[in-house]
Amino acid sequence: METIIVIGAGAAGLMTAYELSKHNKKVILLEASERLGGRIYTYTNNTFSEPIELGAEFIHGNLPLTLNLLKQADIKYYPVKGKMFHIEKGKFKKGQDNSTHWAELIKRMKELKHDIPLSDFLQQFFSDDKYENLRESVKHFAEGFDLADISKVSTCSLYKEWSEENDEQYRIDGGYQQLISFLESECKKNGCIIYNNCCVKKINWSKNEVNIITMCSRYFKSNKVVITVPLSVLQVDKNDISYIEFTPSIDSYLKAAKNIGYGTVIKILLEFNEAFWQQEKKNIGFLFTGEKIPTWWTQLPKNNCVLTGWMAGAKAFEFKDASDEDILDAALNSLSAAFAESTSVLKNKLSAYKIINWTNVQNIYGGYSYETLQSTNAKKLLTQPLNKLFFLPVKL
Repeated sequence: METIIVIGAGAAGLMTAYELSKHNKKVILLEASERLGGRIYTYTNNTFSEPIELGAEFIHGNLPLTLNLLKQADIKYYPVKGKMFHIEKGKFKKGQDNSTHWAELIKRMKELKHDIPLSDFLQQFFSDDKYENLRESVKHFAEGFDLADISKVSTCSLYKEWSEENDEQYRIDGGYQQLISFLESECKKNGCIIYNNCCVKKINWSKNEVNIITMCSRYFKSNKVVITVPLSVLQVDKNDISYIEFTPSIDSYLKAAKNIGYGTVIKILLEFNEAFWQQEKKNIGFLFTGEKIPTWWTQLPKNNCVLTGWMAGAKAFEFKDASDEDILDAALNSLSAAFAESTSVLKNKLSAYKIINWTNVQNIYGGYSYETLQSTNAKKLLTQPLNKLFFLPVKL
């Protein structure tokens, strides 16, 4: 029986191992971290009243694969509730009505004959003063939701995504980690061998076999290898601790990886002793501000006292090397300005906090990918097997 090694035990790696092992393949799964799940990270700590999501949190739309897995695992999920509001200096207002201009934006995107970066698209078609609010909304949405650099991101890819946007969102009752635990359990039932804290450093491949050496000096031999590491690991330079050395070299594949965008995010979880944001509005789902941390959301329909802050794209890179304390101060200052409440009062209400700066998480270094103008050709190459090597670039 041939042996297949899967490198990376995030959602993509676990799903790959699960599918292969279901078909009676001998699978070894190598994970650099002490935990499985990658950018899925449900955090449990007695300072918080319940588990919180440091990574993936929402199911965006009725996704058959994810929902079928949840059904198979008998894991419950529920719709996200609440409305979107803007808040400035303590004043709530419903989201700015850009519906007319937004329809025009989508129409222009659809009619675009040759793909260009979003920044060029906005400058070419929406530079008039009357579109100022639209430009800001589009920029914030691309950076915040897609983690995209608007000077690089493909306008055509955003059109495809935004025009098919499904408003329905769900959360998993008890956290996304349940899905990871289910896949881990099923993989082991099917005979998979899983190694944690096993960071791959060298991959020597030939026509007949693949030899792998890890940072902890383990040695593995296989017939095939499926590489599901985050895109960022294929983008790092040779001096980075996460760099994987391939022999023979695979320069064209690594160059292709660098032609796909990869954004970052900082996520801030704050639990207070009261839900002060409910004093004027009871149905807040998402809050948008003009502050350093521009996006916040509640846990509705759960009626708890947790607020989640989301700082993505260029704003996140500004805080790349900031301490958790500095990020917490920025978060409280942002809420203070938005709600017209003193920072000291908010700090006194704070009962727990957790910050994860995904830019600095080793072997991940960011959030998720986005399409550039070069991504289509890059993905065509990366999805082609290289002898015994298989790459699986997946947006999570």
